[in-house]
This record gives sequence, structure tokens and C-alpha cells, in this order.
Amino acid sequence: MGGLPTNRTVNGFAVDPQNPRIMYVTMRDRLFNSTDAGKTWKALGKELRNLAAVAVNPKQPAEVYVTTVEGIIFKSINGGMIWGKR
Repeated sequence: MGGLPTNRTVNGFAVDPQNPRIMYVTMRDRLFNSTDAGKTWKALGKELRNLAAVAVNPKQPAEVYVTTVEGIIFKSINGGMIWGKR
């Protein structure tokens, strides 16, 4: 899968329920997304670290949530471009 680091554990995976070509993957040190069903991946949220999970709001798929292993929740309302603590 182009763009995802190798030899790292995927901690979370989510798919946009309205557009299954849009996917999100969390690894411990970064969040990635794909807009082409996993063919290529782009890193998002440079400020996000120690990630444990990712979720997409099924009614508003531009609303994405990630949580850290410490339990801190971050929210994006624009598909992961800008993040804020929840």
C-alpha cells in the first residue's frame, strides 16, 4: 500500500460509510488517510502522537475522531486537515 510505513502496527482503521474509497489508519506516531481505496496514503495531523484508534461520524463523514493511548480525544470537522482537542 503506497505511502504507509512498513513494519509498523496499525492501531485503528476506519472507512467513510458514505464513500468507502476514503479510509483512515492510525499508527502509534501518525494518522494516514486514503481517498483511493488504499492505493495511496497521505499523512495527516502532524501534531497527533501515541494514537490508539480512529472513527468517522456516519452522519457527517468529514467529522473524524482519533484517540491517544492516554485517552485524549481529538476531533476534525474537515476530514482530518485541522485537529482540536475534544
